Amino acid sequence: MQISLVQPNFRQGGKIFSGYWLPHSIACVYTFVEEKNPDYFDVNRVIFRREAVAVASESMRNDGMVLFSCYMWNWEYNLELSKRIKEINPDAIIVFGGPQVSEFRLEEQQEEFYWVDSWIVSEGELSFEKLTNDLRTEGAVQKTYDAQRLMDLDIPSPYVNGFFDNIIKENPEIKWSTTLETNRGCPFKCSFCDWGSLTYSKIKKFPVPKVYQEIEWLGKNKIEYIFVADANFGVFPERDSEIVDIMLEVQATYDYPKVFNANWHKNSKQNVIPIVKKLTSNGMNRGMTLSVQSMDTDVLKAIERKNMDMSHLKDMFDLIEKEGLGTYTELILPLPLETPDSWRKGLAEVLDIGQHNSIEIWFHQILENAQSNSPEHKEEHQFETVELAGYVSGDLDDDDDGILERTEVVVGTKTMPYKDFIDSWMYATMIINFHCGGWTQLLARYSHQSDTEKYRQFYDRLFDCLASDQGPVGDIWRKVESIIQDYTQGKPSPYSGHTLLWYLNRLLHEDWDATQTFIKETFNNLPSELLEAQCDFMYSPEKIDDYQFKKCYNAHWFEYLKGREGQVRQGRTYVSFEHDQSHSLDDHLEKLYFRRRFGYGKYTIT
Repeated sequence: MQISLVQPNFRQGGKIFSGYWLPHSIACVYTFVEEKNPDYFDVNRVIFRREAVAVASESMRNDGMVLFSCYMWNWEYNLELSKRIKEINPDAIIVFGGPQVSEFRLEEQQEEFYWVDSWIVSEGELSFEKLTNDLRTEGAVQKTYDAQRLMDLDIPSPYVNGFFDNIIKENPEIKWSTTLETNRGCPFKCSFCDWGSLTYSKIKKFPVPKVYQEIEWLGKNKIEYIFVADANFGVFPERDSEIVDIMLEVQATYDYPKVFNANWHKNSKQNVIPIVKKLTSNGMNRGMTLSVQSMDTDVLKAIERKNMDMSHLKDMFDLIEKEGLGTYTELILPLPLETPDSWRKGLAEVLDIGQHNSIEIWFHQILENAQSNSPEHKEEHQFETVELAGYVSGDLDDDDDGILERTEVVVGTKTMPYKDFIDSWMYATMIINFHCGGWTQLLARYSHQSDTEKYRQFYDRLFDCLASDQGPVGDIWRKVESIIQDYTQGKPSPYSGHTLLWYLNRLLHEDWDATQTFIKETFNNLPSELLEAQCDFMYSPEKIDDYQFKKCYNAHWFEYLKGREGQVRQGRTYVSFEHDQSHSLDDHLEKLYFRRRFGYGKYTIT
């Protein structure tokens, strides 16, 4: 039987990482079945990126089956392509699988998307094997397949068995990204996540020799970016450290992969730190996640994130910083029981533990198989939701018919109605741009350390000043707020997704003089030399090219920034902010946004 495999992924990272993802998920499912049923299928097409629907569908006119791997970044495209295939080829068996196949809404999906012949729920290997056997023996397939979990992970590798060889050979211009699995399963049941529900709780391991073979293949084939798709890499410290050692050996031999990233183990950073340190020293990784999602203990209980020990968070951060590793902290807005006050308090606590350079805020996405998508959960917390276009689908290709993916996100809850959500999102926008982006970081840290104003007081005051300012900065602030309101009501915006958080920084840089004036006037109670240094830290339009800034100050406030109290020693203190290449404002802001991957834009006080 002639078959095509469809898993169009997004392009990774825009200008930073321009590569496409190899269709690993669908390849795993297919190679598992192909080994047991050799020569039954004849592969016509493997679609890894979006193609014009008319062209792609025509190329599959004679297929007996088309297998789709579906997630939030390709769902709408897959629906459009599969419907077109069915119109021109009614005999083709259309099969949908992947995380977007919903356990909560399966009957609804089957009724609405009537042209899909069969649906695979949860893990795909055993279900697709059963489907294939039904087709071979009965000549027909069932409407739904939901097989038991695959317990033995000593399964064929699509890398090692050559599945991708032709794809790479036929696309020499592409810098490839791909995923690597070392285990499957997640012991946690976070309500916003579908990992636990889709893979069950017990973690199953892939054999290390198989993992080694795959890593060797990745290096030989010059794969640029590796993302470990485990839910908790580092949960097996000795084993995972060995896997990283193998990765580093391969990198030393082939000069590939260039970047290694992972979903790090959630509650044992002590185990993860040595692993990240190895990768950092080799240049393959520049930081690790402190994915707390919320700083409020009641919220964490409500989302069943009981694995987070918040009392040790600062100790973990200090340990990471001591090792010279970068970190970034992720928060989600709005989660159940989060309030405007708990949100502001939590952001101040993130700053207080020492996280000054990289905070990421994500919308609360409703994943199809997450607990948060259950009708009971939505009703209990009174979720207000909206579908956002282009939130996670990455850059659109020129030939993908402009089909926008849509993601359902929460924009209001029982404890944070929509208006409070917008205020809270803008508060986070302020923290990320003014503090992490550098516009007020020195001022806030000095005020906090010297007890002039703690972080919460400092940024509450700045928030009120931004809202009431009648000058250019206030106009910029209201413009950004209007854009975010439009976006969270389903309207178009100049930026998509959480990159909207950095749109403010662009506008502030474009009106650099006005921003400087606003900061000096707002914080005129602080030392003039500190205000001068703060403004020196920021790029002006004329500083973008070959900017290397060094300046000496004789000021006591640097000691406060370092957290030192008591008697202050007089001496020469230097501030530096450098980069080693010329670039545009666009490049600068994009690198700031991806600073956790590149170690870029970190302010250094020596």
